[in-house]
Amino acid sequence: MMRVLISDVAGSTGRDVARQLLAAGHEVAGLAPAPHRYVDPGVDLVVEPNPGQDTWNRMVAGCDTVVHLAQDGAGLLARAAATHGARVVLVREDGAAAVDAAVLRDAGVPTLVAHTAPLLGRRVDAATLRVLHGILRSDGAIRWTVLHHDDLTRWLARSAVADTTGDVALRAPGTITRDDLTPLLHREGVKLSRRGRGRPVPTTATLPVARDFGAGWTALECAADAVRGLGGRRIAGGTASEERGRFALPTEVIPNNLPASDGGTLEPAGPDGLHGEFDTLVDPRFPVLTATNTSEALPGPMTPMTLDLHLGALRIANHGMGTMLALEGAALEQQASLVLGVLGHSVFINASVGVNVVENMPGWDEESVRRDAYGNIPEDVVFRPYGGPPMPQGLAARRATLTATARVIARARRFKEEAERVNAAAKSETLTADQIAALDDSQLHARAALWRDRLAHGWSVAAIGVMMTGAAAAIHARGKDPEPLGIDVRHLESARTMLAVEHLATHLRDDPRLVALARQGDVGALRAASPAFGAALDAELALMGHRGPGECELESSSFSDRPAQLVTAAAGAAHRTPEPRPAPRPARTRTGKMAAGAVLARERARDGVVRYTHALRQALREQARRLVERGQLDRVDDVFYLTLDQAFTSAEDLRETVARRRAERDRLRAVTMPDVVVGHWQPAADEQALTPGGSVTGLGVYPGVVEGRVRVLRGPDDDIEPGDILVAAVTDVGHTAMFAYAAAVVTDIGGAASHAAIVAREFCVPCVVDTKHATSSFSDGQLVRVDGAAGTVTLLAEAEAATHDEATTVAS
Repeated sequence: MMRVLISDVAGSTGRDVARQLLAAGHEVAGLAPAPHRYVDPGVDLVVEPNPGQDTWNRMVAGCDTVVHLAQDGAGLLARAAATHGARVVLVREDGAAAVDAAVLRDAGVPTLVAHTAPLLGRRVDAATLRVLHGILRSDGAIRWTVLHHDDLTRWLARSAVADTTGDVALRAPGTITRDDLTPLLHREGVKLSRRGRGRPVPTTATLPVARDFGAGWTALECAADAVRGLGGRRIAGGTASEERGRFALPTEVIPNNLPASDGGTLEPAGPDGLHGEFDTLVDPRFPVLTATNTSEALPGPMTPMTLDLHLGALRIANHGMGTMLALEGAALEQQASLVLGVLGHSVFINASVGVNVVENMPGWDEESVRRDAYGNIPEDVVFRPYGGPPMPQGLAARRATLTATARVIARARRFKEEAERVNAAAKSETLTADQIAALDDSQLHARAALWRDRLAHGWSVAAIGVMMTGAAAAIHARGKDPEPLGIDVRHLESARTMLAVEHLATHLRDDPRLVALARQGDVGALRAASPAFGAALDAELALMGHRGPGECELESSSFSDRPAQLVTAAAGAAHRTPEPRPAPRPARTRTGKMAAGAVLARERARDGVVRYTHALRQALREQARRLVERGQLDRVDDVFYLTLDQAFTSAEDLRETVARRRAERDRLRAVTMPDVVVGHWQPAADEQALTPGGSVTGLGVYPGVVEGRVRVLRGPDDDIEPGDILVAAVTDVGHTAMFAYAAAVVTDIGGAASHAAIVAREFCVPCVVDTKHATSSFSDGQLVRVDGAAGTVTLLAEAEAATHDEATTVAS
């Protein structure tokens, strides 16, 4: 382990290098002229606008290397580094390094000078715009060399812990011309004037490129990525800001466990021995958390990689939500960093923070949010016992409300367009497993970093889509005689699994031999026996193969990974007589069209999230195979017990880290998490096993009385047999296929608009949700009676089991 000092650590490059060094297990000190909220809290940070010699001496002492990103201070650094024997990595754009390099070398400091081409990529700032303007204003014959930000930070993190010295150039392979850039801008619909301030033509082509550089981006790809970053942004006055109503591609990483700047403290919320390494610390001022509305999309306990990527993306999304709602200062910080928390590797919503949004939204108050969003929190629980963050008052409050309203309306008007952008980008930018395997190490890391940013982009649209869908449905419901919302499932992304099962079942239904092979999950034999079925399976996997049970968990398998899951589901559905699905009547009213359209758009954005999740899953598996070959991991699935930065930056043996985190997750699997946490949590008491005649009660969402045998799904790879009573903590899109042959569905968590409820109504399957503890009250093979109207699930006596080899419909 080494200790590295980074000057200007609060800049974008400094923050990224610091994060990667920390992930690789090194110590990082940082010097910055001003604070930045997203500097990793693991950095030993000193903020000083004009550090003197004493500060430099104190900071350099004990450091092996100094990565000097600041544009001044070379003389002070030279004296401190010479005194303490530190090596310096100096980063300067080509042509600007000579003076500082001479100062360091004259002092006898071992120095590695990186002469960089101008930075160009999706992290769009004023310097990026000057490069783009310079290219557009240049002669078409001039060839520019550029460098991607990702490649610079990766090289710096690696070089900081090496011992090389000398002068090297950093530039992307190839060059870019005006004629290369212009069609990229036109294709993406980006308008960039040639009248902006340009940059001089760089000359890094005269210097040798560092032999260990390993570029992940070519020059043309750098330009395409910069254009990607301009999407959704308005360019004016030499800066690029998010266009009203649009969602620009985020490039920031928000660290976990950042306290608000108003003096709040963070404390562990879990009991001794059960506070996980990736758990969120809780601000005692905002103590109320609930698992409502999170467990369906992100069921725990989740792997560290899933928490790192999805919670990181959702912090970005929540910051965007807070900005849209005109939150500022500590309120915005809390919205970004604290509104979602992790306890016991499970995801919770911090209701104490979430309720802050009511301050700027007309028609909302704490009571309505408690009732509609957090209905399972007892009425005597006080959301904000110490009050909320400072909020605008008087005329300022009125302005904030008007601002929030205008921003919400702008987002609503462009929501469908933005959801389509997410979905289209996910389809065009993701790669197949074979294409991913063909990437070299730098290219693989570069694509993983892009997909991490795209995941945040997708969640930003999908998360606001939940709000848009709810608001549109509420407006429609308040109208005079609102028409039923008829949504054609053929256009609903989340219904593709269901439609795939139905389609494949039609190829099996009239051939008992094919049904038998399908029930065995023998995909190879099925393809040989029926090429038509094989073609149909491939067609369906091309549409929805990225989805599957537990689809947001990186460790889970998708249907393309395990097509046997889809095949066995089709076999189960083949036993049922198909019923024609009448086409719903299209919405006629304006509010009906708005509500139906919002649902379809939300599902398009969510499908993009799942596509990027699967792309990251495949990239991480490929990286894991390389780490196994290098002896850093034992198994491919070990990679899901790392973070993204660890998987791509650490050169150490990672097996001990994986073993520790696996043990922690296994320990937490045995814990029943409470639904609601107030301050600190304790494991929820397991329900006593039921005796015959005993029952659990929940919310009945589709009527019918069925008797059958229980099959409890405890993991994403579990399946049921036709006629089983499916019992699960929660279901998601990946479980949809099972509804085709389940006799009934029972869940611990859910409501009338949950996945289980919606799909059960579509399949006409008796369903009871929100039973709280059905998975712990019943065990596999028990005979139960499910009453979907009454919302009860009753254990039947074993004596009755002999007469129930298959599920029996008692009443409909």
